[in-house]
Amino acid sequence: MPIPVARPLAALALLLTFASPARAASSSSEVTETVIKEGRVLDLTIDSPLINVPGKVRLLLPPGYSKTSARRWPVLWLLHGGGGSYTDWTAQGDADAIVGGRDVLVVMPDTGPCSGYMDWKDPGVPPHKWESFHMGELYDLLRNEYRAGDRQAIAGLSMGGGGAIGYAARFPGRFAAAASYSGALDNDYPGSPGLPAMTAIAGGALSCGVTVEQIYGPVGGDYWERYNPRHSLAALRGTRLYLATGDGQAGRDQAGVGNPLLVDPVEQSVYGMTTQAVDDLGELGIPVRVRVKPYHRHDWLNWQAELRRSLDFLLAP
Repeated sequence: MPIPVARPLAALALLLTFASPARAASSSSEVTETVIKEGRVLDLTIDSPLINVPGKVRLLLPPGYSKTSARRWPVLWLLHGGGGSYTDWTAQGDADAIVGGRDVLVVMPDTGPCSGYMDWKDPGVPPHKWESFHMGELYDLLRNEYRAGDRQAIAGLSMGGGGAIGYAARFPGRFAAAASYSGALDNDYPGSPGLPAMTAIAGGALSCGVTVEQIYGPVGGDYWERYNPRHSLAALRGTRLYLATGDGQAGRDQAGVGNPLLVDPVEQSVYGMTTQAVDDLGELGIPVRVRVKPYHRHDWLNWQAELRRSLDFLLAP
């Protein structure tokens, strides 16, 4: 479910020092590498037939990283929210500093503004097959060309929180841990508190000039249900889970976080979705680590804090 998040408040200063095309061993797509920060930040542009635009991916490289190394590295995927981009987690989320010198390859892929981290029911020409691009072509490219290992975790915010839980559920066993920060976890959420899920879904589709049915198929149909994270929770048995949300209420916590006058209806919505998912997981007997924060809102202050707090949990062997 696409829930809009704020665009970058300031542009990330990029130093273009190197660019070269390469062929992925697992596909015929051309891959261009752009070094943003020598030895640390590497951008990929993948000319994939699976999606309607060049696929952008940002990598944070671990200390001592080399594509020619005999070893492989653990992987952490970080997914952005609706209306965001592959640069969000470094430009606004401070991921470079938060992850620091950890021995992990961080993967931050782009997705369409209303993709929902899924293959569209009516993919169109050119297609919108974002799940196939991320979990197929990109996953294989990282393993074959960038020394990605088997130990992987995934996390995301807002639309990306639903994407992280959805990918972990639809590819069982691939991710040892999954985290959702203010995640869009239920396409059928009726609202109260907050807005109905369909408000965001329909708004996202409209912003892309398409109908909801082109993305999800008929509302309530099999395809709609397949891509509703709430209905995939049973497949997460054996995956370490971390769900965090604010409640979007007006007020301030002890640290001064929040707005004393205004509620945040988007965060109220994901609060309702998250607490329902926690109840569902409890009924399924699936353990989950939960953080519900009074007065916290749908913003980067919230998501930065949760990445810091959940990082050890996500990277645990």
